[in-house]
Amino acid sequence: MKALTALLLATLVGCAADDASSTSQSLTQVPGACGSIETHVFGIYEAPSGDATVTIYRPGKHAIVLSAHEATHWQVKAAAGVEIEAVYATGIGKQTISAPAGAHVLAESQVEGGPYACGFAWGERDSGCDTDQLIKLVDKRVHPVTSFHGCYEAASFKVGDDLAVTSDCNPAMGVQNDFVENCDGEDSCGGPILF
Repeated sequence: MKALTALLLATLVGCAADDASSTSQSLTQVPGACGSIETHVFGIYEAPSGDATVTIYRPGKHAIVLSAHEATHWQVKAAAGVEIEAVYATGIGKQTISAPAGAHVLAESQVEGGPYACGFAWGERDSGCDTDQLIKLVDKRVHPVTSFHGCYEAASFKVGDDLAVTSDCNPAMGVQNDFVENCDGEDSCGGPILF
């Protein structure tokens, strides 16, 4: 655990351009600082109504990973100048996806007998979810992780141009957790797997 904490701190220091505003609790990066394709992970335990939306405003190519313990329908939206290469949803309950045209889409869950993982707090194992297990699955199935954003209950995440992430995380259930890595301006080893 000490080694992981030290690695996490070293990565944050090496990767962070500056801290984002207190409303996002995210680290910021200029577009292009995190390689030619970025992989963003969004995790929740549950969405209040069973529906969650992720909107990407950050220019460039992205793989989006969505994770929930409970059954969730995810909607991914992209602003002009944003290319969504792939969307992968995984969780304990059934996950479904609406994504921009042209994105490769895959949803898997424990209830359907497929590979699964869930995580909503960085480095935590809680309520049947293990964020470390989720990150390992993403590294193998999709692409090395660029950013992680999660909280226990939310219905909306927005990724700004500078990678600052805001959400409607329910403050009664905890705060938004954020982590950014692999932002040294080079592509991650091995290139995109994207399933």
